[in-house]
Amino acid sequence: MVDVDMFLEIIEIGLQEYRDFVLRRLGLKRIRPWMKYKEIEIIKEILINLKPRKCLEWGAGYSTLYFPRFTDCEWIAIEHDEEWFKKLKDLINRDPRVRIYFVPPNNYPWSDPYGDGGYEDLRDYIEFPGKLGKFDFILIDGRARRYCLIKAYEVLNDYGVVVLHDANREYYHEPFKLYQEQILFNDYRKGEGGLWIGSKKLKISTVLDIEKHIKIWEFINEYLRFLKL
Repeated sequence: MVDVDMFLEIIEIGLQEYRDFVLRRLGLKRIRPWMKYKEIEIIKEILINLKPRKCLEWGAGYSTLYFPRFTDCEWIAIEHDEEWFKKLKDLINRDPRVRIYFVPPNNYPWSDPYGDGGYEDLRDYIEFPGKLGKFDFILIDGRARRYCLIKAYEVLNDYGVVVLHDANREYYHEPFKLYQEQILFNDYRKGEGGLWIGSKKLKISTVLDIEKHIKIWEFINEYLRFLKL
């Protein structure tokens, strides 16, 4: 059963998605993470409840500007694309808590069959966080995500949380087995979208109202499927 507050949240998310759809059709766009709002709300809630002190992001973007505002933390982002890195660096310099590193590929074009980048293609990018210590929160939203998931297990604190974006892509799933605690939110899209959340020891329900978000996810999934958004 959906209560009034949840119903209002569903309506708000639906209106946000439709507004952005209209803006895109007009050739305009908002500067926000390249995610659906249902995904953004889950990450925000985790950050607010987890209260991480040190965060890592593989794949810098507008998310690097957006998510640090919901937690008082050191936020470290790693980016492989030099042009995109330079563009973001000018914006990110406004927040002293956020650092972004450019780590170029070891090999290009990518050698893996999925066009995502294999381990040898992005070895330095994948391994870079190993020299930075342990993290309380990790967002994986860049290249070589399957290998970043494996490395994330090494650099994650026992009660930290990893979030993988675009978890609808099944070729990312094999490393999930490393994590004792996990939940997958997937939807009708196959090549993009979806969130996976994992931890070594922390129960995800302590930082996320899972039951609420499952209901919201189901409603918004059908809404987006219907409108083909």
